[in-house]
Amino acid sequence: MKHWRTVRICPIDSVLFRDGRPFGVELGAQAAFSLPVPPPGALAGFLRTLIGNLKGTDWDAVRNGYSEERVKGPLMQLDEQFVLPAPADALVFQGGKVCAMRPHTLSDGYGCNLPNHDCKLKPLMLTEDVREKPAQGYDFWDWDALQRWLLDEPVRQVPKIPAPPLERRVHVGINDASLASEESLLYTVEYRSYEIWDKARRTSGKPPQQWRIVAQVETDLNPVEGIGGLGGERRLAYVEPYNHWLDCPQPIKTALNQAQYVRMYLATPAIFTCGWKPGWLVRGKHNGEPALLGAPPCLAEKELQLKLVAAAVPRRQAVSGWSLKGKGPKPVQWCAPAGSVYFFEVVAGSPALLAERCWMEPVSDGKERNGRLENGDRNREAGYGLALWGVWNPANGGER
Repeated sequence: MKHWRTVRICPIDSVLFRDGRPFGVELGAQAAFSLPVPPPGALAGFLRTLIGNLKGTDWDAVRNGYSEERVKGPLMQLDEQFVLPAPADALVFQGGKVCAMRPHTLSDGYGCNLPNHDCKLKPLMLTEDVREKPAQGYDFWDWDALQRWLLDEPVRQVPKIPAPPLERRVHVGINDASLASEESLLYTVEYRSYEIWDKARRTSGKPPQQWRIVAQVETDLNPVEGIGGLGGERRLAYVEPYNHWLDCPQPIKTALNQAQYVRMYLATPAIFTCGWKPGWLVRGKHNGEPALLGAPPCLAEKELQLKLVAAAVPRRQAVSGWSLKGKGPKPVQWCAPAGSVYFFEVVAGSPALLAERCWMEPVSDGKERNGRLENGDRNREAGYGLALWGVWNPANGGER
C-alpha cells in the first residue's frame, strides 16, 4: 500500500537546473543558466527514477505504462531550518526592513484596460511611504517569519537569506574525430553550490552551510534512500528518510476558521491555463457585479467560494523537461513563480477547510480545466502549485 514518505535530498555536487533559455552554439546562447531551486517536475522525475531503480524497474518494458508516484516539493532547508521563497506581497529594504503591499481601491474615474478589468481587481500599494529601492539578496524567508506574515502580523525585519551561490565554469568543445578542442568553441555553465564556505568557517574549522531539499513522495517503498542523478548533467545527490514537514500551524488554523479575507501563497511554482490566473477562477456575479469566483481544486464550490481581489505575481518562469515516452524535450510551460500571493474575499462556505484539506496541496489546473483527460493532472501530481494559506485585513491595506 502506498503511503506518503518524507525525504531529504542532499546534493553532493554543485547542481544545474536549467531555466528554459536556449543553449547552443549560436551567438548569445553559449551559456547555460541555473535556477536556484529545482522545478517540481525535475524533482519528481529524480525521485521517481530513484524509486524505480531501487525496485529494479525495467524502464524499456514500462515506458508506456509506468505508474508515477505523486510528489510534493521542493521545500528548501538551510542547515536544519526551513526557508521558503520571499512572498511577493512584501518588499524588503536596506537592513532587512519589511514593507507590506496590500490591495488599494482606485478613486472614481481611475481604471485600467487589462483583461477582466470589469471584475474590479485592485492594484497593490505599499502600506508605508518608502523612498528607496528594495534591497537585493532577500530571496528566502525563514519559516517563523513567513508564519507571522501569513497571520497578517507585523514583520518588521527579516534576515538576509540569498539564493544558493552561483558557480560559473568555462568549458571547451571537443572535436569527436580528433578528440582535440574545437577552435573558438567556448561555453559557460552556471551551477548552484549547495555547500557554502566563508573565511570564518574555514579558519575556525566549522562545517559549511548546507542547502538541502525536502519533499514528500507517495510510494509503497520504505525506506526511500539512495544516490541518484539530480537535474541537468545528472549531478549526484543523496536521498535519506526525513521526519519533518510543514504542517499547518495551529495559529493559522484558528485564524482561518472565521476569516472573511484569505491569502494564497505559492510555495512552489504553479501552472495555470490562464497564465497568472488560476483556471478554477471563472467569471461570475457577486452582488450583481462581475467577479472572478471559484474554489481551489481540493474543494468543491459548494463547500467554499472565493472572490479574487488582487494578486502579486512576479515575472513568469519557464519549465520544460525530458519525456521518457517521447524520448525528447517536453514543450515549455509557463509558471506563476513560487512566492506569488493571491488575495481573496470569502463569499460563501467555510474557510477552515483551507487549513484542513488544502494546506500544502497543489492548486495548479488539472484535467477539468486544461482538457487533457489522459494526463491532465500530471502537473499537480508533480507538485506544481503547492499552496499555503493565510489571512489579510483590508483595514491594514494600502488605503492611505
